[in-house]
Amino acid sequence: MNKYFYNPELKKSSFIMVILAISTLFITIITINSNYENIKKGYMENNMALIGGIIKKHPELKKEIVPLVLKAPKEYNIQYGKEILKEYGINENLEIEFIPTMKFSNNIALKNIIITLCLFFVIVLLYNYVQYIKIYKRLERIILASENMLDSNFDIGIYENSEGIFSKLAYSFNNMRVVIKNNFLEIQKEKKFLVDILSDISHQLKTPVSALVVYNDILLNRKLNEVKRKEFLYNSSRQLNRIDWLIKSLLKLAKLDAGVINFDKNKYDLNMTVKEAVDTLISKAYEEKVKLIFNSSESKILFLHDKNWLCESIINLIKNALEHTQKGGTVQVYTKRTPICTKIVIKDNGNGISKKELPHIFKRFYKGSRNKTVESVGIGLALSKSIVEEHNGMIEVKSKEGEGTTFTIIFLSYSQ
Repeated sequence: MNKYFYNPELKKSSFIMVILAISTLFITIITINSNYENIKKGYMENNMALIGGIIKKHPELKKEIVPLVLKAPKEYNIQYGKEILKEYGINENLEIEFIPTMKFSNNIALKNIIITLCLFFVIVLLYNYVQYIKIYKRLERIILASENMLDSNFDIGIYENSEGIFSKLAYSFNNMRVVIKNNFLEIQKEKKFLVDILSDISHQLKTPVSALVVYNDILLNRKLNEVKRKEFLYNSSRQLNRIDWLIKSLLKLAKLDAGVINFDKNKYDLNMTVKEAVDTLISKAYEEKVKLIFNSSESKILFLHDKNWLCESIINLIKNALEHTQKGGTVQVYTKRTPICTKIVIKDNGNGISKKELPHIFKRFYKGSRNKTVESVGIGLALSKSIVEEHNGMIEVKSKEGEGTTFTIIFLSYSQ
């Protein structure tokens, strides 16, 4: 019982019940005492009338009658009186209605007790009614909030200012509401993510698949010489490679967004990782007739990272620089460590990026107006940004039209 008594509702109701019970008892005692006074008064008046009636007729018996009436009755007098009254049909079993003085006092006492008890029960019922109304209103608020949660409205909370079981219920309900709301938002986010991914895949595959259908139709239904046939087969191969790269890139980006990739981070030499990315694109730079240079301010920079994923991020940034640099241009890549941070810089002297386009370059499938590669789908920078952020880093971009662009990957020392 003690574990429930801390509730203010139980404390208050118990206190009021005790006060009502004490008040009722007090009123009952007063009523009984008043009835006793009435009985005493009736008894005295009855004796006075008896003495007065006898002495009025027999004055000589005054000295004998008064002591006899006022003193304690003796047993033989009681027995003698019983015998006399018995002749008139009066004994101990006489109904109170036949004793006028007793009847009046008894009726008053009984009436007062009944009124007191009725008032007690009426007050108790009214108090219980008010208390239960308050409890039901609190429960209705919880029901209303629950119904709103079923309708995906999580903005209605339950708040209690006093301590007790309702306060605990409100606290637990609000915690549950927050958890369900977060789970609901996560599910909605996952649904949107899935819809976006499917939409992106569908949109990006539409062009190469359409091209493949056309090439296949031409190869099947038209007579072509060997040169043309090889040309269409080469174009089909390019589209298939594009589809393969696109699907792999989209799946990588989707995994990064979903947070399901476990990065194998170890203390590797960052220069070796960057050099590996540069070596991968040396042949592409040669084809583009762009000079690709790598320099480092230090011979070795040990840095906690997943070398495969970070290498892919750097490859995408260098590839973007090559695609925006004209023939004869230069792309410089270098690393730098300071007490504050570690940097990887990719700098080109290409076309540059306009201020209007700069805020959008990391969006999926965004292609700059000056991209010289027609087949670019605009997913590389978005993938690079996601990989770098998974390594607690960030990418800073500075660009000026006609002068070139500088991408700087920054890893703060405290996050390493």
